[in-house]
Amino acid sequence: MVQARGAAKPRGVATPQHPRCSSRASTARWVARATAVPPPAQQEDRAQDKKGFLEAFTGGGIEGIEPSPLVEWGQSITADMVAKLKETQAKGADDVPVVTPSAEGMSLAEEEQDLCNRKAELLDLLAQRGSIHFTGYNLMKDAAGYHRFYDALGLDPCLDPIHSVAARPVSSAEHKIYEAVNKPSRSNYVVGMHNEMVGTQAPRYAGFVCFKPAEEGGEFWTVGGNDLFHELSTPLLQKMQQKKVIFSVVEFPMGFLKNLDKKIVESFVKPAIKGLAGAAVGLKVDFPVFFRFVDEGYDGEMALQGYADPQPAVIEDPVSKLPVVFCNIHSHSKFLRDDRQKSLGALQETSGASKANKTDVSYGDDSPFTEEELYEFDRAVMKVMKPIPMKAGDVVLLDNYRTMHGRGTFKGSRHNAVAWFNAL
Repeated sequence: MVQARGAAKPRGVATPQHPRCSSRASTARWVARATAVPPPAQQEDRAQDKKGFLEAFTGGGIEGIEPSPLVEWGQSITADMVAKLKETQAKGADDVPVVTPSAEGMSLAEEEQDLCNRKAELLDLLAQRGSIHFTGYNLMKDAAGYHRFYDALGLDPCLDPIHSVAARPVSSAEHKIYEAVNKPSRSNYVVGMHNEMVGTQAPRYAGFVCFKPAEEGGEFWTVGGNDLFHELSTPLLQKMQQKKVIFSVVEFPMGFLKNLDKKIVESFVKPAIKGLAGAAVGLKVDFPVFFRFVDEGYDGEMALQGYADPQPAVIEDPVSKLPVVFCNIHSHSKFLRDDRQKSLGALQETSGASKANKTDVSYGDDSPFTEEELYEFDRAVMKVMKPIPMKAGDVVLLDNYRTMHGRGTFKGSRHNAVAWFNAL
């Protein structure tokens, strides 16, 4: 059975209306109202969450499948094309239709066969709408069943785009599944909306599965990239397309250098550290990363930051050929993260590779986004965001180019996982 997302109101979650806001306070109030649960008590991260920074350079535990495919940027969309595309291409292409088993009381084998029988219909629906919410299934309540699910649909798993540095814990190496962001230390943290893309790699599709929902909160969030294209202000889209966007992707704290002789630091230590960092990262990633020192990093201390190449904010989706926002400002902007956190309470001390995974965003010419521009991006994202309360066995299958994903805050323990897929 297939339902439009709009027909799924009995689930008890309606998309909140985001006020048009231009101030820090109004944005913070909306985030608190729409996403926050009271900050949880200090909880211990699990063993798989605690890989240290050095361990993160040992690679992941999943083997025997292809790397994540290279990014398909599609036909170039220039700044002067944005307004015309908004006029000629109708809104409303993106949705999250709800799919349930064809009949009640099916066995696991019958659910699997039902998926096989409906494969063409479901993949066509994915191509039309950009995502699907599968619910009411027992098959996908464990890793083996989830493997049977994606095999039934003919999906070919690939490695995580950050597999080489093992920054994402593995949920099941046998079934090619990675952990979602389940860390208790990040339970009062909003995972901002983003497409899964690192450097030159981006999986074609993603399947997020719920093995255990949180006791409270933790809804899965989606944003249609074409919806966002139509919602964002035309001047901001044009400016991003003209200047392009650049992300800092990693930061190494260097506060200890302030205790050394300044001349030695500038003449010898900094060049040596930059060279070593570049060589180390170059061994592990397949895209250029350039490094520079900043006097104040994310924690207010001197730091060495690494940056990826500039990219466009809007691209042509390879399947639908629609213009879509394919740009991780909502998740990567330090300003927006800090602004959200003011309503959600102080973050707990985290563990593992997350300590180095600190990001920010600027224009390609290194000029900063204004607060007003970042608030506009946040406003538009939250206006078109669709929250999905996933139950055990639910799967959200999405086109990674066309649909962004994220996660709200939660209480208790949560076990969601993800598999990445090549093109069909």
